[in-house]
Amino acid sequence: MPRGRFAAEQVDGRRVRRAASGTEDRRDQILRAAADVICERGFADTRIAQIADRAGVSGATIIYHFRTLDRLLVEALQYAEEQFYASAEQVVSDGATPEERLRLLVEWVFSAEHDNRRLWALWLDTWSQATRHEEVAATRAAQDERWRAMIADIVRELPLEPGDVERFSVGFGAFIDGLTIQVALDDPSMTPGFACELALSYAKAALGR
Repeated sequence: MPRGRFAAEQVDGRRVRRAASGTEDRRDQILRAAADVICERGFADTRIAQIADRAGVSGATIIYHFRTLDRLLVEALQYAEEQFYASAEQVVSDGATPEERLRLLVEWVFSAEHDNRRLWALWLDTWSQATRHEEVAATRAAQDERWRAMIADIVRELPLEPGDVERFSVGFGAFIDGLTIQVALDDPSMTPGFACELALSYAKAALGR
């Protein structure tokens, strides 16, 4: 192969990689903006123009990357969820025992330091839309499945029967969700600290530890 052609192909390869990286960066930029707008306005009242303005791109750029507003909104929910689990898994990994990892997870969810209220707003909108939006319903189901799987992975090291692990992950996940709703709605009787205390008490009673 002539040297000049080989060099040109190397350059073209780098250009393709840079272009792909730029595309991913632009998609992430749009998804972050979409998640922010959904938090502020709600799923039903979010428009492409608002997201484009927040992301600093044109509406045509958004359509190019996501085709439809519904597709963008669903992917924004999924994107925010990925950020949540990336952070949660890092926090949990610092625990030396299942009990400690569970405590770290609960404290992180309700911690003012990490403030997950932005994600809670997205969860509330996901739950409210899931009954009438097929793609959102599928996203909600995947979210719940991953949430339960994370809890199950934490307690699976304990001397529990497989059925008990599943029951705990479903029950505890639902309990945390319920507490999250009350905290997200600023219920005066449900502070983040009290929610954390209740969740850990539930876990201790359910696991007998």
